[in-house]
Order: sequence, then structure tokens, then C-alpha cells
Amino acid sequence: MKVGIVRECLMNKDDQDKIFTYLLTSARGCIEEPPLYGSLRLLETYNMLLDTLQDEGVDEIYFKLRDEIDTIKYDCMENETKFIEGLDRILELLVNYVINKK
Repeated sequence: MKVGIVRECLMNKDDQDKIFTYLLTSARGCIEEPPLYGSLRLLETYNMLLDTLQDEGVDEIYFKLRDEIDTIKYDCMENETKFIEGLDRILELLVNYVINKK
């Protein structure tokens, strides 16, 4: 049987508290908030997780995607169409990266 290497999680306890609390309060908030806020909360979680992994050899594309996310994330409150188009553009960048990486 092949044994894989499991990378130790280097997320500190404060990061864990922050992310897990945010996820659980977001789950509760999504019950009464407009539907697009759920997407906003997921984008915020993406940023939080990326912040905890900065020194872990994360591909640069994920930081570029964060920059793109930061330009559109609040559009969900002001311009739903612009927000959705921005998300589609970000996903296209990610898919192109993943496909061309192989």
C-alpha cells in the first residue's frame, strides 16, 4: 500500500477561530439575507483561507483571482448583473489556468 505525504496544517488557532466562526455565522445569516450574499460570504471565506496559506507555496494565480474578487464582490449589493458577470470572468480565468497547467 502506498502511503501519501500529508502536509501538516499550519493554520494557527486564531485563523481557525476566525474562519470557523465566520462560516457558522454566515450559515445563519444566509437564512434571512438576500441570496447573493451567500456568494459574497463564500468569496470572503476564499480570501480568509488564502491569507492563511500565503507562505505555503500557493500558486500566484490564486492571489490574482483574489484581486479580481476584490474588484467585484460588493457589486452583489449594487449591481447584480455586474457581480454575476464578474464571477463568470473569474471562473473563466481559473478554468483556463487549470486546463493550461496540465
